[in-house]
Formats: sequence, structure tokens, C-alpha cells
Amino acid sequence: MAKTKYCRAGHSSEDFAYPDFKICGNANVDKIIQESQINDIYEKLQWIPYDNFQNIEHIADGGHGSVHSAKLKNGIKRKWNFILKDWEYHLVGSIFALKEIKDSRYDVEFLKVVKTIYNFDFPANYHGISKNPSTQNYIIVMDLFDYDLHNFLIKKFWDLEWISKTRMLSSIAEDLRILHTENLVHCGLHSGNILTYTKPNTILTIDLDLCKLETDLILNFNNKNDKIYGLIPYIPPEVLRGNKFTKKGDIYSFGGIMYEIVTAQRPFADQAHDTYLMIDICNGVRPKVPDSMLNWIPEWYLDLMYRCWSDDPFERPSTYELSNLFLDVSDKLYGNIVDNNVMRQLKIADENQKNTSKSQKQELLELFSHSSKIHPQSYYIGRYIHTFHGLRDLLEEIKSGKSSDPNL
Repeated sequence: MAKTKYCRAGHSSEDFAYPDFKICGNANVDKIIQESQINDIYEKLQWIPYDNFQNIEHIADGGHGSVHSAKLKNGIKRKWNFILKDWEYHLVGSIFALKEIKDSRYDVEFLKVVKTIYNFDFPANYHGISKNPSTQNYIIVMDLFDYDLHNFLIKKFWDLEWISKTRMLSSIAEDLRILHTENLVHCGLHSGNILTYTKPNTILTIDLDLCKLETDLILNFNNKNDKIYGLIPYIPPEVLRGNKFTKKGDIYSFGGIMYEIVTAQRPFADQAHDTYLMIDICNGVRPKVPDSMLNWIPEWYLDLMYRCWSDDPFERPSTYELSNLFLDVSDKLYGNIVDNNVMRQLKIADENQKNTSKSQKQELLELFSHSSKIHPQSYYIGRYIHTFHGLRDLLEEIKSGKSSDPNL
């Protein structure tokens, strides 16, 4: 006979975790909710019935699904009231994001990751799981964000001083550090899955999206990958060659974030995201910072960005180095402390940007308008990419034009 477990609130496992526990009918999903209900200390993943959602509105589409906003009519279970012998609910009438997962191969993996980080100090707040009765797709219920980083930069770039830029980078690097500490690899970091909450203060957090347990990556890796899911400009060269994604691969992707924060342009936006771009990346080609913006960017920053983009994964910095550096720099900027060459370069860069005339800004805006036009064959929604290992029998024919490029 199974032993009854009691949680810290005092109610027993028989309330929601008995052996034949069934809510959604998927044993893997039920188990994840069950384990969260029994073991998690601060917050517990809840099953949220779909009819609890009102005013559902479409926000965006992604590679694995879509995102909607919705009002939560009855709220979410908070705690057991021993006097009333009933659940107390919170967040009644609040607006949340509903992340619907269309790829059935992906939903349980994502939920495992959510469960892993649930009791750690991670800003992305996941409240529960639901299911769309029309599509039969699972839904992750999470805090509603205002923008992704790309759209935030489009709106706010000209107002951002270096203190804001370094705080954003510190926040993103710290999120990555937490994931890596818990042996998680993001595998898909880009500006579209960094979420910003602007009220009352701007907060950035990484959407877990393609995040995987490092042990799963190792167990499921068979010598080489024929395909990889993601965005070519953010995928490290070793992964484009067919090797597995590692924590050092996340650092390469972080380099793309550093680039976008100081240029307001996505990497390789003006090029086709095809096999030829992959060849260039593996040959060491990296996005170029416009000459007109170079005096806005400290030399040490550019050096660090290119270290993140190193072809050798072991030459890339760690999340600890990135997190500590940007936190230290942002704190010194806040305190107006200029005590080393890093800070002196930042002060000069900040002054150069502040002293840009209106006519110079207008020229740059026109430059952005011209150079940042998205190439019709660029892709900033995740998709499956054929690696060089997968193309090993076709590559010469693609180069010669005898075969079409499957990455277009």
C-alpha cells in the first residue's frame, strides 16, 4: 500500500497525487503536475481548465506554436483553507500569456524543463498547464510580457544609455547562469525569446523555449545531427557542422544579443539564411557593426562580443564571467564610478551617443531603414535546419547549382 505524503501546507498526497492521478489523460504531463504539487515549496504547477480563460486574443506565432493573451476568470489555486475545507484562489481576473505548443514531440520536454527550474530564482513565471479542446494542443500559462527584446529595441533604442544596456545584458547573462547551474542548455537563445516587462520597471527574462536538460542532450545524441532547430544567425558553427548543442553554444548565441543591443539590428538581417550563410559562419564570418556606430561602443565590449562568437567553444567566456562583468559595470555606472579603463571607455561611448546631433541621428535612422530591411529569405522564426553532416552528400551539388538548397 502506497504511503500517504503530506505537503508543507498540511494536506495529503491523496488530494492530488494518488497513484491513479489523472487530470489531462497524458501520463507524462500528469506526472509533472503531480510531482510539482507534492514537492515544490513556493509555487506549484496547476492544471487550469480551458474554460477558465476569457477574452482570448492572438499575440504572435512561433516555430513550435502560438502565443495568446487571456483573462483568467476564476484565478489559480493558491492554498488549502483548513477552516473552509476548500481551495483559496488568487490572480482572479488577471491577464496571462497562453503558449500553445503545436509540436507533440516538444511539449513534455518543455514541461520537464519548467519543472526543473520551478523552485529556483528564475524570473520567467510559469503558472500552470492547460489544453486547447479544439486543437488538443497543450498550453503553458505564464506571465504576459509587453515586448520581446527585438521589438523593445525598435521602440526604445535611441533612449537607452549604457547603464540600461549593461543592466539588460546582466539580467540575460544571469538567467543563462541559472540555467547552466541547473544543467540546462537553452539551445535557441535569440532576441525573439527574451521577454520584457516594462511596468513598473523594465525587467528582462529568457523564455525557456527550446531549453533542454544537458543529460537528455547527451543521451539522445548519436555521433552527429542531420538537423537542428533554430535560427541560423544564432546557431554556433560547431552545431551547424552537426555536433551537439552545449552550454558554450548558448554563449555564442549571447554574442548575437550583444550585437543587437548596440546596433538595434538582428545579425545577418540583410542576407539569405541559407547554406551559403552557414558556410560563411563556419569560415569565421560574423555580423559587422556599422562604422557610424563604432564610437558609441567601447573596444572591450566589441572584444567580448567576438569572444562569444569564437569558433573555438573553449575560448568563449562563461556565464559567470558575463554576469559578473555586466553587473559590476552597471553598478559602477549607477554610482558614477570611473576607476578603470572599462569604465572610462563606457563614459566616452555614452557621451559620444548623447552628443550625436539630430541630423546625424536622422542619417543613422535612414541607414537603419536601408540596411536593416529584412532579406526576403531571412528567417527569424525557428525552423529545422539541415546541418553540414545532413548535407554531406549534397553539399557539392548545392554549391554547383545542380541541387536546390534545402535550407531555403
